[in-house]
Amino acid sequence: MSEEQYTPKKAGDSRLDSHSEQKVPKKRTPVLLRLNRRAVIFLGLQTIALILYYVSGNIQYFLESNIKVILWGMTVSSIALALFCAAGVGESIFYALSWKEPRFFFKLIPYGIIFLVSLAFAIFSRTVDLLSLGY
Repeated sequence: MSEEQYTPKKAGDSRLDSHSEQKVPKKRTPVLLRLNRRAVIFLGLQTIALILYYVSGNIQYFLESNIKVILWGMTVSSIALALFCAAGVGESIFYALSWKEPRFFFKLIPYGIIFLVSLAFAIFSRTVDLLSLGY
């Protein structure tokens, strides 16, 4: 390579240098809210799996004792999901008010919807279990 073709870069010539000067703070979600979100995702997927297992068990005529175990698991995971969603609602409100950032109010909406759906599944599973006893 000849010297005419090669020109060394100066300190402020590249685009990366000009962007690195503008130190934009990265908006990260707090650790507690991230852990809560992961727990909600795990419990939500577990509840969905138990619902699908219940439906397929009814189609395949599982034993009543096995269906009761599936319903009990669905109840426990739905109630745990509702508790974690309620905690997520509380955390979102706390961080929105203390950090004065409205983006946390948008995280509040999915937690509220999932909370209501998980309560519906918990009530459904308990009702089916009680009706299977003959009441």
